Amino acid sequence: MRTTQKFETSKRWWMSMAALVAAAAMTVGCGEPEDDGPSQPTSQTAEFALSPAASCDDVRDQVAQTLTEEVLEMYYQEYYWRGNDEMADGQAEPSAGDAPSSDSPSEYTDTNVQEEGVDEPDIVKTDGTHIYAVVDNSLQILKSWPPQDTARVGKYDLPEGVRPSSLFLDGDIVAVFSRMWGGYRHGPGVDGEVDSRDEYDSFSGTRISIFDVSDRSDPVPVRQLDIEGSYVDGRMVGGKVYLVTNSSLRGLNAWSYYDVEIEGIPQRDSDTTTDELEEMREEARPVVYAFLRDELQERDPQEWLPRQRIVDGDNEVVLSGPLHECTGLYLPQVAAELGILNISSFDMTDKTQISSTGLLARGWDVYASQSSLYIAMSSRAWMWWGWGSQENESHIHKFSLPSSGQPQYQASGRVDGWILNQFSFSEYDGHLRVATTDNRWAHNPETGEFEDEGGNHIIVLKQENGELVETGSVRDLAPTERVYSARFMGDKGYVVTFRETDPFYTIDLSDPTNPQMIGELKIEGFSSYMHPLDENHLLAIGREGDEFGNMSGVHLQVFDVSDFADPVRTHHHVISTGNWSSYSEAMWNHHAFTYQARLGVLGIPMTIWDDGDQFSGLMLFDATVDGIEEIGRVDHSDLVAQSWCLQNGQDADCNADTNHWWSSMRRSIMMSGDNDSEEYVYSLSSVGLKVSKTFDAEQDLASVLLRD
Repeated sequence: MRTTQKFETSKRWWMSMAALVAAAAMTVGCGEPEDDGPSQPTSQTAEFALSPAASCDDVRDQVAQTLTEEVLEMYYQEYYWRGNDEMADGQAEPSAGDAPSSDSPSEYTDTNVQEEGVDEPDIVKTDGTHIYAVVDNSLQILKSWPPQDTARVGKYDLPEGVRPSSLFLDGDIVAVFSRMWGGYRHGPGVDGEVDSRDEYDSFSGTRISIFDVSDRSDPVPVRQLDIEGSYVDGRMVGGKVYLVTNSSLRGLNAWSYYDVEIEGIPQRDSDTTTDELEEMREEARPVVYAFLRDELQERDPQEWLPRQRIVDGDNEVVLSGPLHECTGLYLPQVAAELGILNISSFDMTDKTQISSTGLLARGWDVYASQSSLYIAMSSRAWMWWGWGSQENESHIHKFSLPSSGQPQYQASGRVDGWILNQFSFSEYDGHLRVATTDNRWAHNPETGEFEDEGGNHIIVLKQENGELVETGSVRDLAPTERVYSARFMGDKGYVVTFRETDPFYTIDLSDPTNPQMIGELKIEGFSSYMHPLDENHLLAIGREGDEFGNMSGVHLQVFDVSDFADPVRTHHHVISTGNWSSYSEAMWNHHAFTYQARLGVLGIPMTIWDDGDQFSGLMLFDATVDGIEEIGRVDHSDLVAQSWCLQNGQDADCNADTNHWWSSMRRSIMMSGDNDSEEYVYSLSSVGLKVSKTFDAEQDLASVLLRD
C-alpha cells in the first residue's frame, strides 16, 4: 500500500529542489523567455500551480525529476523486482437548423453537446440537406433531403495508416480527426510498379484533415495538420477549433534504464519488505536524480518535444518542426506522469497556422465553456508511478479561449477526489463546479481487511490571483459509493452515486459560498447520463439493478425535481430483464443520445441479448414528462449481410440471418418537414444509413450501404 507519508516526503523533496533550481536560474541568468512564450498570470507558490519554462534547462530538470520517480518505482515497486528478471509473489437543447428553403428540412437535431455554443467532435454531422460521416476509413457525404432520395454523393478515402474518429462541420468546411501510425508508405517504384517499402514515415499521432465540401460530390483536401500526440478531445467555438492531445517524450522513457546499474543505490531482493522498499526509495532518490540529470545533460530537450507538420492541398509540406519551443511549455511544481499535454488551436478557414501551448504532464478530462477550457489530471495518473497519495486528488488547469491567438494559461486549483468525465464540470456565473469521488482503501483492524471508505463531493471554485480557490462545497455524499453521473443546470446540480442502490441528489448552488444538498432519492440501479427535459425534469439512461446491486438490462427514467427537496422518479422503463442483457453506447457516450425536444422522441443505439429478444439497432421512444413508451425499432441486419457478402465475395443468399444480425448501431439524426406527417429518423451504423418514418420505423424510405 502506498502511503501518504511517502507522497509527502517526495513532494517536499522535489519542491525544495525546484526552489533551488529556480534560485540558481535567477542567479545565473538563463535569459528572458521568448516573446511568444507562455505568460504567468500571477506569481504562485501552490503545489498544483504551473510555471512557464524559462529555458530548455528548466525542461531538462523537470524531465529528470519525473523520470527519477518512474525509475524508482520500476526498481522498488512492491510486486516486482529486478533481481535476475524474476517476478516476486446539460446540455443545452439540441438546436434546430433554420430551413434555408422549401428544399430543406424545417428542423433537424444537431450533435448532443454539453454547453450551448460549444460544439463537440462526433462521427456524424448534418446541415439538414446533407449528412457528413466518417465510416469505413473514409469521409462520406450523403444527400439527406428529401428523405426518400437519400443517397451517397461524395466520398474521400483516407490513406493507409490513418483511422478517422470524428469530425467538425463549419459551413462548407469539414475537419476530420484521425489517429495515424508511422510506417512504410506505398509509392511509385521502377517503371511505375508499386514499391511496398518506398518510404518510411516515423510521424505518428493525430491528423486533422481539412476539406472544402462546397461541391458535396467532390470533397477536396485543402490542408492537413499533423500533431505528434494521441487524441484526447476537442471543441469548436465560433469556427475556431481547440484540440487536446497527449504526447510521449521522443526517445525517452523509464524502461530505457531497466538494465542500467546505478552505483550507490540500495539493492533489493525477494525478501525485501514494504517498509524496507520505502526506505530504499528515499535513500535512492537523490542518487538516481543526480545520475539522470548527468545522463540528460548533453541531450537537447527540444528533441524530446512533439513535432507538427502542415501539408497543403497539393500535398506539399509547408511547415515541419517542433510543436513547442522549450519556453512555450508550462511546468507543474510536483512531478506528474512523464509526457506532454498539448492544447492546439486553429481556425477552420486559416490554411497556414496552428497555435499550441503545452504542459509537461499528461491530462485526460476536458471541459470547455464558450470562454474557458479546463484540463484535469487526477491522482490516478501519478499514483501509478508510485508517488501518489492515499488522499485522492485532482489538479485542474484553466486556459482562456481568446478569439485570436492561442489558449492562455489562467489559473490552477486542487480538489479532493477523482473526476468521472466532462459532465463532472460546469462553469456558471464566474464559478467552476466540480463533482468528485473521494473513495480510498483503508485497513479495518477489527476485520483485518482493507475496505472502501470515503465519499463524494461537490466543490465550487473561483479564479483569484491565478489560483482556482474553493469558495464552498458539499462533502461526503454516499460514503463507499462513487459518482456515476452528474449534471449542472444553472444554479442547480444533480449527482447520481452507486454501489448497491442509486442515490439521486439535488444540489442548490445558488450561493457559491454555501452550496447545499437539498434532496435525495434512493432507487435501484443507476443512471450514467442525465438529459434535461425542462427546468424541472430530467431523462436518464443507465442500468437496472436489484436491492443487492446485481445488474440487469438498460433502463430509462424520468425524474421530477419541481420539489427540489423531494425529487421523484415519475417514470421507469426497463428495456430488458436478463442479467446484463442489453447495452447502449448512449450510456457512456452522450453523442449517441438523440432527443427531439418538440416531439419528445428519444433515439438510442441498443443491443439486446434477452430471452426471446435478440436485437441490434436503433430504438425509438416517446419519452416525455408524461411517460416513456417504445414506439419503434430500426434494424440494419440486412445491410450487415450485404456488406459481409460483398467483402467476402459470397454468391450465396445475402439476406440477414442469425450470422449477420449485429449491426453496431452508432447514431441517429431526426429531421422534420413542413407538415406534421413529415417526421423522419436517419440511423447510422458501422455499415450503412437508413431513413425511416419516426412513428413508423419498420418501413425503410431509403437505405445506403456505406461499407462496400
